[in-house]
Amino acid sequence: MKLPVDENVKSWGFAQLGPRLYERTAAALNAYDTSSGRKMWSSPLGRENWYTGKEGGVSDDQRIPPVFAQRNGSTDVLFAYADYTKGSGTEPDRTDVYLRAVDADSGKVSWTMRMPAPSESSVSDLEPAVVGAQNETAVVKVLTSTDESSEDSESATTYAVDLATRKVKWQEEGFAAATLDSGTVIGAQLGDEASFRSLDGWHSEKTDLALTGRALTDASPRWEQGGRASVDVEAVGGGFFTAGSLRDSRTGKPVPAGTDGTLLHCVYDQRSVVVCDNEETVRGIDARSRDVLWTISADDSSRKKPTVSNAWHGAVYASTDTGSVILDARTGKDRRPFAGASPYLLNQYAAVNIDMVVYPATG
Repeated sequence: MKLPVDENVKSWGFAQLGPRLYERTAAALNAYDTSSGRKMWSSPLGRENWYTGKEGGVSDDQRIPPVFAQRNGSTDVLFAYADYTKGSGTEPDRTDVYLRAVDADSGKVSWTMRMPAPSESSVSDLEPAVVGAQNETAVVKVLTSTDESSEDSESATTYAVDLATRKVKWQEEGFAAATLDSGTVIGAQLGDEASFRSLDGWHSEKTDLALTGRALTDASPRWEQGGRASVDVEAVGGGFFTAGSLRDSRTGKPVPAGTDGTLLHCVYDQRSVVVCDNEETVRGIDARSRDVLWTISADDSSRKKPTVSNAWHGAVYASTDTGSVILDARTGKDRRPFAGASPYLLNQYAAVNIDMVVYPATG
């Protein structure tokens, strides 16, 4: 079942909460019922301009799904956006970044706040993002640029916002948050010549980047691994993330049982198992003990190595050249075929592929 999305409007990403799916576009926040396929409501963004106007329309391939936060027994959907104001007279052009909360049930705007401007740079043409929310605190990343050299230098500023008071708890220039897990904000500490690519993170020819974890409460460093030419972080959840290998969110250290290598993709089944997939191996790992539960290798003549797309509560959704299959997360054994396309998201209500086509969750 294809959801009734507007294909002519830029979609930044979507997220599931129960039987509903919430899509953030360039024009609005939309809510859909995954059982009926019906659009429940649309909350217009109401901004005048998408980009800052400095360079016209830029290519921005980021995926920026909305984030959920609890509020007095209710749930808000959070997202960030930028709005460009053309200067007049002696006033310069200005780009402001806003954080907005929308009630998940009604679609009514709970509140909108303007973020403080970065002190050492200007907001870039790339879309800001809420990277996570925990303990009544949201983490917002704003991509920025400076004009200190002959070529613009790319950077970022990360904010932690108290959702109860709607005040900024801390603001870190030169730190690009990528995910929030277990009270740790994980991202890249940037050097003077950093560059950002939507599909594979931060890069620097000076190897002056650092993979960094900061405390959500006060931005104090929890761990840091410097001397890097690139930092590309993927959220996993359950106390894990990937940055070249499966890592512990609390320490930043690689998980010994984890895999690494090219095209690494790891998913957490939101219960007890992390499954990691690269070109050579698929491996199931117990999220508590960190022990390897099972492995399927590309050179195993008895089984075809599947490509893993997602997992939910003991069911791993994967595919081979002969079709889609559901594996048991704790044993790695085949459970049954799966008729739908590879799910980008799924929960107990529905599986949703990258094109927002909904299938029954049959795991």
